[in-house]
Amino acid sequence: ADGTVTNLTTPPSDVLKYTLADGSWIAVRPSGTEPKIKFYIAVVGETNEESQAKITNIEAEINAFVK
Repeated sequence: ADGTVTNLTTPPSDVLKYTLADGSWIAVRPSGTEPKIKFYIAVVGETNEESQAKITNIEAEINAFVK
């Protein structure tokens, strides 16, 4: 990150994307057809087991937050 600012040329959308320190990310957006919110999770892990554990932890945090 060198502080460079670039104008976006893509259309705006109702998506919030959070990038975590390890490169994993969580995106949140409203459904376009149903009254619900959709969450998308991508994780970075050295093994499949580590990745699955990260997904499980993130899902638990999201579920605790939205209840």
